[in-house]
Amino acid sequence: MSPALSDSPATLAITGTRLDGRDVDVLIHGSRIAAIHATGGAPEQVAAALRRVDGRRTAVLPGLANAHTHSAMAIMRGLADDMALMPWLNEKIWPFEAHLTEEDVYWGARLACVEMIRTGTTFFNDMYWFFHGTARAAVDSGLRCQLAGAMIDLGDPARAEAAKDEHQALREAAASYGSRVSFALAPHAVYTVSEDLLGWVRDEAERYQLPIHMHLSETQVEVDGCLASTGLRPVHYLDRLGLLGPRFLGAHAVHLTDDEIGILAARGAHVLHNPTSNLKLASGGPMRYADLRAAGVNVLVGTDGCASNNNLDLLEELKFAALMAKHATGDPTVMPAQEALDLVTTHAARAFDQDIGRVAPGALADLILVDLDHPLMFPGHNLSADLVYSALGRAVKTTVCDGRVLLEGGLVADEAEIRTEVSARLARLLTAAGLA
Repeated sequence: MSPALSDSPATLAITGTRLDGRDVDVLIHGSRIAAIHATGGAPEQVAAALRRVDGRRTAVLPGLANAHTHSAMAIMRGLADDMALMPWLNEKIWPFEAHLTEEDVYWGARLACVEMIRTGTTFFNDMYWFFHGTARAAVDSGLRCQLAGAMIDLGDPARAEAAKDEHQALREAAASYGSRVSFALAPHAVYTVSEDLLGWVRDEAERYQLPIHMHLSETQVEVDGCLASTGLRPVHYLDRLGLLGPRFLGAHAVHLTDDEIGILAARGAHVLHNPTSNLKLASGGPMRYADLRAAGVNVLVGTDGCASNNNLDLLEELKFAALMAKHATGDPTVMPAQEALDLVTTHAARAFDQDIGRVAPGALADLILVDLDHPLMFPGHNLSADLVYSALGRAVKTTVCDGRVLLEGGLVADEAEIRTEVSARLARLLTAAGLA
């Protein structure tokens, strides 16, 4: 074990797991990986560990990072299906959301966290109402996250000022949730946020070095509206306002021209691909992954919320991403399985400036163990391909975040209580929204 991390016994030892084709023991101290030894190579350290997990017939991988979601929308799974985006929002989602409370968001996000833990996600990037509800849910669930309250003013100066005040207070309060919760600014989209508020976001992000998380060019309607109101496509408009840069995270980015891709690359902006949501809402043609990659844009993958997906299985999302990229180009070699996994590990670590996405001494102990004996992982020709194309999140056996075991033996703490609470709240919300 590295003396730089600790000379005391490991808090967790994972024994006999597979890493890069060899059997290893992973020793964790606190929130970080302390050492990785060949199995049996450090028996005294393993024996002294405060807790041990049997990793035989598993492979260890970095925990996965969900780049774009609205976690509390897990409470809306199946509420509004087979609809176009704007009717989906106006007739179902926004009427339902009008009756949400912070406690509703807390329990909806707890439900989402159960699903993410079960399918191998240890980090999620979230934009939604009632910031504190999601923050409390993440802390209580044990996951790592970047959170933002959605900012919408619809051109109303009073709403814009209220949003500024609210988000200044949120920024100051976010630190109270500990090191696993980081803060971002989230102007919803160009069609819901005024130029004044976008300018404030730019200045606030620069002043405090904050990420900007925003929906970008999701539909042709959005692009046409931006052209009509500003004379510019969304990427050009945001670039004129100075929002694009290495801390900008643009979700969806389906409708991009060559010129816009070039601007995103030049500014170092990141693109958050949500293939299942885009397919389900028929948001347009496939995102131009191959062109973005060729230009040097850092692409990540997110699930979006359960109301438009309908699950948070990030490995399933990678399957859709890879197949869409192949179909769009007519080239089956585009986005091979290991590259797909990189989008939710190393690419995410870069975009979110987090020491995640790797299994190595010194890295944060955000890990998953996948079951090599699962029928969908057999006969085991290629681990990456088996995960992305076959087993998906069903193969996750153990999830560890910040050195804490969150899933073991198929169990997630408090899951039964979470289901009961969500069911009770859902009945009230549906009645209040006139959707019962």
